[in-house]
Amino acid sequence: MPVRKAEYLGRFLDDVDRVMSGRHGSITGDRWLVNNYSADFLPLIDKYLSCEDEVVRAETILLLCDVRERAVMGRVRDMRKSDVERVRLACLGYLNIMQDEDDLIPDLFDILEHKTGEEFSRAATRMASVARKEDVPRLRRIYGQVRDGMRSEVGVILDRVVSRNPELRSKRDLIMSVPVYPDEDAFDRFLDTSIEYLDVRYRNNVLPVERISRGTFNNVAHALNKMRTRLYNEADNLVYYGVDKDDRFKELTDLIRWASADLSGKEVVSGDRSSSHKCPRCGGLMISNKGIWTCPDCGGL
Repeated sequence: MPVRKAEYLGRFLDDVDRVMSGRHGSITGDRWLVNNYSADFLPLIDKYLSCEDEVVRAETILLLCDVRERAVMGRVRDMRKSDVERVRLACLGYLNIMQDEDDLIPDLFDILEHKTGEEFSRAATRMASVARKEDVPRLRRIYGQVRDGMRSEVGVILDRVVSRNPELRSKRDLIMSVPVYPDEDAFDRFLDTSIEYLDVRYRNNVLPVERISRGTFNNVAHALNKMRTRLYNEADNLVYYGVDKDDRFKELTDLIRWASADLSGKEVVSGDRSSSHKCPRCGGLMISNKGIWTCPDCGGL
């Protein structure tokens, strides 16, 4: 069961009190703080980098080093120049370890890109603990090139990077999706189908109504998410496609944004599938507009 913020803060504050009462090492020696750390907890404890007690400041830096929290690196660099000796030494230890890991990352990438088997697995395990958010594009390229167990291992790396960087969490589903190889004909078909779905069927069948069924809402939301994911995975492929694809990419991006905003404003009503109209073509839920039943998924009447 995940540790709650209040629980983590309470444990940390208990250790702070012990340090301030003379029991040095209470923060750095508490493995529970390391094992249960989440990037979400940083705002709770980073204020103690300014604590009046120099031992608390130093031990907080070492705790953040142990959990490989990179978000405070700039602040630690500043403290390395201006704080007291005890704190400067803690800053030096933090910065040295982060630099060692930065130096290790190119070698790990070389293994992940060129090796297999046990060597690949060992490198993936190590990379999961040191990879940075700026490594995501390169990791995703590897993710798309490998298969089966190797892909799962790279997926763990990506998941760990996202968990360490809260600003990436809104894109977790995109980052964890599998990249696609450049295929201009397939991308053309995807664009044709998606633009027609939104600019014709959604505009005609969903836009005019204010109330839609939960099933219809879920179907459209699912379709929009699939489109977003495909565009995310095709963005790097645009350099291999004709010049018109940039414009059509933007056109679909704008349509997705428009449809998403409209869909979020709909009143969603519950409905029993057994009594709802089902599309005879695709089996999806149909909606009524002025007595005319249409399917937002395939355009069937």
